[in-house]
Amino acid sequence: MKKNSRGTSPHRTRHLMIYTFLLILVLLYFASRQQRLTMEGQQKVEDAKKQVSVLELKKTKEKPSPDSGDALVLEQEEMWSLILTNESHPVPENINIQLKKIDGTEESVDERVYGPLMKMLAEMRQQGMDPIVCSGYRTKEKQTELYQQQIQEFIDQGHPEKEAEELAKKEVSVPQSGEHRLGLAVDIYSGGHLALDVGFADTPEGIWLREHASDYGFILRYEQGKENQTGINYEPWHFRYVGVKAAQYMKEHGLCLEEFYLDQGLYG
Repeated sequence: MKKNSRGTSPHRTRHLMIYTFLLILVLLYFASRQQRLTMEGQQKVEDAKKQVSVLELKKTKEKPSPDSGDALVLEQEEMWSLILTNESHPVPENINIQLKKIDGTEESVDERVYGPLMKMLAEMRQQGMDPIVCSGYRTKEKQTELYQQQIQEFIDQGHPEKEAEELAKKEVSVPQSGEHRLGLAVDIYSGGHLALDVGFADTPEGIWLREHASDYGFILRYEQGKENQTGINYEPWHFRYVGVKAAQYMKEHGLCLEEFYLDQGLYG
């Protein structure tokens, strides 16, 4: 066979070109495959990150912080026990209260409060204490009478009438308001301390109620240190029913009812 001038046959040159072309194709294939695997790996990492973020967000929604207002879920049927009344929030005109008389007293409460109240008092007596409910539901007329009496007491002490009225507001709810007018509040003293004064806080009954009243749905309504929020001076004998969930929440977070309204966005 005759060779070309460079000593290479045409067939050999053609084969070399084919092999080179195939080698280039193989290299391009592996390079493309490696790039695809790298991109797929990065995508899996991104998807995993997104999945973790979604799971974390879900956990946050399912288990909100105890400091957030969303930590407590209030049902519409519970709202009757959370009616707010103070100088700025009169007792609703259309309120309809079904009363039930408290055993062994002349006092009454909203019949929905009667059961929890009786259980609470029974537990206290079982532990050797002697709680006495000395005030329950009040009419508007009775609230007006007590308010006017308090004003007169301050006038008799030498205070001008306007000043006497302002002082009276901190001792007795103004007639258009009043926890007792809702039938949800009771004043409690004990057989060993027959007086509604701050000394009740140090009695076995006062100490027990501060610790356990929330288990029965009651709160110490006018707490010491909350006078600016409630508008009423400290009353360690005055307990108000708000329901177990709300009572325990308020106790845990140190909230009075006005602060609870802000915390839960209930105003307005």
